[in-house]
Amino acid sequence: MKNILILFLTFCFQSIYSQKIDLVGIAQTSEKRGHIMIVLNDTLKKLSQNYPDSLYQKMWKNKNLRCFSDENGKFSIKVDLKDSLVFSRDRYISQTHKISKLLLHKDSINIVLQPKPCIEYVPCNEKNPELYIFIGKKIDVSSARQPNYCNSISMDSKSKSKYKILKELTNNFNTDTIDFISYDHFSKVKYDEFENVLLFVGKYCDSLIHQKYQYQPVYKMKNGKWASPIFEEYDSTKRKSEKQPHKVKMAEPITISRYNSYRKLEEIYKEPYFEIKNGKVYMLYGFYPEDLITN
Repeated sequence: MKNILILFLTFCFQSIYSQKIDLVGIAQTSEKRGHIMIVLNDTLKKLSQNYPDSLYQKMWKNKNLRCFSDENGKFSIKVDLKDSLVFSRDRYISQTHKISKLLLHKDSINIVLQPKPCIEYVPCNEKNPELYIFIGKKIDVSSARQPNYCNSISMDSKSKSKYKILKELTNNFNTDTIDFISYDHFSKVKYDEFENVLLFVGKYCDSLIHQKYQYQPVYKMKNGKWASPIFEEYDSTKRKSEKQPHKVKMAEPITISRYNSYRKLEEIYKEPYFEIKNGKVYMLYGFYPEDLITN
């Protein structure tokens, strides 16, 4: 009889503990601004284990996993007692709260986010930056955190890059490797998807920064020269060079970018510039790096 009673109480407790409830409260910034994003944390952890590649999309499609407070800070979301909520807004310090703790003050839930510490953005007014043009081989490219500026908001992602210099075209860099910063705004294909690239890096106020979107993938030819293919979609070779492309013979096939890997090769790598053999792409015509450098 005692064991039956324990099982019954356990069942009741679990039923109550897993029951969905409507949690209502206020979430705003210290300046009384609403539009705080509220995410069901435990559910997202489960999703990340089962759907690592599409977690973000699934979160946005499922309104049971997240909500936003309105302009006055009011919000309502269905939760389990075992869950927790993450409150966040850009440029503010996020907060995580367990539902069990929030329910202790269920009649007066008031989340206030404090701004992140910020620094003043001082623009670089370098008018004639020294330019380094080189063919580089990727050593490492990793994301970097943007400073939280008080007077400026950047929509670009920031990366730190380290490349081995295979060939200089400006003859003014005295080391075998180069470290630089790059900024990108949702490019379809970034320079770091290719092992070897023609890169343009400028020196701005003592910082080496990649000239935004200026790069060309390059490949070694059988004659020992480097050459860049002619792409139609994100191609800049056509705009940069007025010269006629050279007929070339590749030593190795082209590296297919992640963006293009899901599409038919014939749609991207078209004749007469390319040849496709056994699922591999070979460049038939291309530009030499010297053709792509303009004053």
